[in-house]
Amino acid sequence: MMGHEAQVKTLLASQPIYNAKKNLFGCELLFRHELFASADAYGEDLATSEVLLNLCTGITQQIDLFARKIFINLSEGLLLSDAFLPLPPESVVIELPASICISEALINGIKKWKNAGFSFALDGFDFNPRYQPILNDIQYLKVDALNESIDDVASKISQMRNDSVIWIAERVETEAQFVQFKKLGFSLFQGYFLAKPLAVQGQTVRGKIHTSLTTINTVSQPDIEIDDMARVVSRDPSLATQLLKIVNSPVCALLRPMSSIRDAIVYLGLIQVRKWIIMMSLLNETTSSTGAIHLVLTRAKACENYVAATLHVKSDQAFLVGLLSGVHLLFGIDNALFLQQVSLQPEIAKAILEEEGLLGGILSKIKQVEYAIQQHSARGINQDAPEFAAYHRASGWAEGVLTTTSTS
Repeated sequence: MMGHEAQVKTLLASQPIYNAKKNLFGCELLFRHELFASADAYGEDLATSEVLLNLCTGITQQIDLFARKIFINLSEGLLLSDAFLPLPPESVVIELPASICISEALINGIKKWKNAGFSFALDGFDFNPRYQPILNDIQYLKVDALNESIDDVASKISQMRNDSVIWIAERVETEAQFVQFKKLGFSLFQGYFLAKPLAVQGQTVRGKIHTSLTTINTVSQPDIEIDDMARVVSRDPSLATQLLKIVNSPVCALLRPMSSIRDAIVYLGLIQVRKWIIMMSLLNETTSSTGAIHLVLTRAKACENYVAATLHVKSDQAFLVGLLSGVHLLFGIDNALFLQQVSLQPEIAKAILEEEGLLGGILSKIKQVEYAIQQHSARGINQDAPEFAAYHRASGWAEGVLTTTSTS
């Protein structure tokens, strides 16, 4: 058995945020892990990365949760890095913890992200003057309805002269609190009175990234070209599949269908791809069998080889068809389910699911060779045919890739 069954699990949690009319405004994404009770126990940076990775690689039917504003707790480490979220900035609110250390680096980091189009919320705002240096760059202030008395909030909020800020009452647990904070001018509300956090269930294309130190060093080169990055990514089917899913995450607002791995890299940008590769290398713990990886790599490369030798079709499209035809082998996720949540050119999706069209015919030829070799049968296979030569060369290439990554 080459593949494995992907288990439905809790990817993360989502706590709704409502407006004054109790209509859904957005949701805050929360860390969930079966072995760790809290983000602090797991590690703040890792927890942030885990939420982002599960959000962007998850296969879930609950995509309607992400159609509005998304509040994401971003760790200070990521905030001060040169990374940006692969999400449309206008849909994302970066939430800062009340305990965050106000520094010049933080102020500059907030301005950098704000200039890129992201908004900010300050969690647990208690009107402490220490927050003053960043308040002009904060769009949402969240006040704890349980910890702060309504009289104190009324007094302090009248002293603030910032008409552009949006006030959020969090931990609202009663109708009375909701009404009181609404009268004070709060326009958004979050808490158990309105809704408890909702577990987001699904499957995820999370597999062990078979990257070597050589690979990581290669993608980290500041002058690496897009085509070189595409070649590196193509050597790892798990990595390539996850990048495609990240680009097609429900909140990424992909504007056009992908036709190759190169397209995904262009869309994300080299810096983001580098960050994702390192993040996935650190976080992904499960692994597909070496046999499944070898088979899918060989199939994809054989499709590419066949096209390069016989047809006037972009070989990277053929590679993508071969790669994604093996999603069920790598992750135990049905190919059709995966393709429902990935925006591909129609002829590519049809080739994968129905083996129709020019690319589908190539995939069918290569799979016939693959089956004959697996069955140790020479019947029905012409060893002089271009598809056999393409497969034979691809198998040697895949063997070399796996040998390199296992020894580096």
